[in-house]
Amino acid sequence: MNTRKRKVLDVARSLFIEKGFHETSIMDIIHEAKISKGTFYNYFTSKNECLIAILQESREDASNRRHELIFGQDPKDINILAKQIAVLMQINREQNLLQIFESIYHSRDIGVKKVVMKHHLQELDWLSTRLVEVYGEEISIMSYECAVQVIAMIQHTIRTLLVAEDRCVDPESVVKMALRNIDAIIPRMLETKEVLIGVETIHYIKNSVEHIVVDKNMIIQQLKGFIEGLSKNDSKSGIEYANFILKELQQTDPKLLIIEALLTPFRKSFTKTTHASEAREIANYIWRLIKEEHPLDKN
Repeated sequence: MNTRKRKVLDVARSLFIEKGFHETSIMDIIHEAKISKGTFYNYFTSKNECLIAILQESREDASNRRHELIFGQDPKDINILAKQIAVLMQINREQNLLQIFESIYHSRDIGVKKVVMKHHLQELDWLSTRLVEVYGEEISIMSYECAVQVIAMIQHTIRTLLVAEDRCVDPESVVKMALRNIDAIIPRMLETKEVLIGVETIHYIKNSVEHIVVDKNMIIQQLKGFIEGLSKNDSKSGIEYANFILKELQQTDPKLLIIEALLTPFRKSFTKTTHASEAREIANYIWRLIKEEHPLDKN
């Protein structure tokens, strides 16, 4: 994402938080970002598309942090899963996305509802996959139902505490509570085999979630362009990480463990710079590539 488009998105996010999503107009964004109407429409076709881009960024950030948390760890460790689930809530707080969600909570706009629902289904799809990794293939038929119950327990507990006691609770502690509860529920579900979320619903969810296909050559080309856009004023260590990762990816048999170990410091080297978004995107693509092409090495 280029610098000007990044500025427009940052302005839109700030206005959505300050004024509310529905109360913010495209002209508000154009005026605050000091751009022309044509420039805005070169980047985004609508205000909803701005929202999609904001939510996509939060998902990319969550995906990176989740990969980093599980790297070198036992994927069946319930405590790692708890930390991974809590990541998206932590990002929502860090980026003040909760205010945006609140402003569109009762929206009657079908387009907005679809955007938020897709965001929700992506989280549901990810969690159902992780629950199967933790509890085994035997729960695959009920994994989405379990994911729904976990997310519902977390969201309603946090909302109830916020409304009733006006206090924000540590997300990870609520997640652990929800996982302890689902741990007790799963044996009963396995015994009865009763599920409401059946095969057709699962197919609908999977078809609704955008699965980005990554290709090594595509990543190599993007990384080359990224490096060419860096200057001597950028992080020296970040430049070294980028060049090393590029060189390794170009090998016939790249050393995956070394690449994985460098993805976190590579991403963090460009935090709070104009390159942060693309560095995060590249790291996320590489995590996905390794997971898809070498599933045994994904952890």
